[in-house]
Amino acid sequence: MDIMSAIYRAVIGPLMEQFQRVMHGDGRRNSAAAGLGLALGGGFARGFAHIGVLQVLEEEQIPIYCIAGTSVGSILGAAYASGMPMERISAVCRSIRFKDFARWKISKMGLASNDRMSELISNCLGASRFEDLKIPMAVVTTDLGTGEPVVFTRGPLAEPIRASCAFPGLFEPVMFNGQCLSDGGLTAPVPAKACAALGARHVLAVSVSFNDWRKDKSPVNLFQVFSRALSVAQKHRNPSWTRFADVLLEPAVQDIDWDEFERAGEAIEAGAHATRMALPRLRAMLNLQESQGAGVEAHAAA
Repeated sequence: MDIMSAIYRAVIGPLMEQFQRVMHGDGRRNSAAAGLGLALGGGFARGFAHIGVLQVLEEEQIPIYCIAGTSVGSILGAAYASGMPMERISAVCRSIRFKDFARWKISKMGLASNDRMSELISNCLGASRFEDLKIPMAVVTTDLGTGEPVVFTRGPLAEPIRASCAFPGLFEPVMFNGQCLSDGGLTAPVPAKACAALGARHVLAVSVSFNDWRKDKSPVNLFQVFSRALSVAQKHRNPSWTRFADVLLEPAVQDIDWDEFERAGEAIEAGAHATRMALPRLRAMLNLQESQGAGVEAHAAA
């Protein structure tokens, strides 16, 4: 009996505890049963729509297995994966401005530096390394030497996130691990492939940067020209990432410019609305019961 008790304590007990955590943990813990991965695309201020997506998934108790982020998607994805409460993520984003994460530094490599982002990440996230995150996370950057995507899943968080947000022409590239790294959106505007590579059974991809084609709204400054030109190039090439997405959300944020951070509330609501519309499809795909979430039908009809 003593031997059996020892075996139980050493092997069976821990396995049962792990099983209980997986099956009954909060929406941020890994769930092998659901296996939903989030691919959060880039889009500067428009990316605040990702907060609305995360809020609805958490409210509806839909567990997230892993997250992959590009540009602003990497920041918000890491914040959520670190365990930062949704209320705090939303509050920080509603108050943040360009000067909080960047400073003008005209050089031959860019017009500004986003080195202040390291301090922002340090102050806001409860983690400094990928290994500290509560949800597996991938951050996509682009190697300007090879033109290929570089995906980070281990090591320090700050440098890969800074690099993923280093929009070419505006921000200086980030030198890290002997590579000259820039915006992940150049090679993975929506990192659905990286999300699938993390092991997600199903990928929910959120795109916020392509649906901005309005004849009555031309670019009015250099940065809008850069952003629009990149979107044009991406619009007219085959978006290979879409084949890795099981569900694609495109929140209605086309009226929000890249630097209109003060409109975070509108972007958040757009993301929430798009997610509510997709809830029936998500639940069917994940084989989740309607009763698991609250007010699904009411939200879907909103």
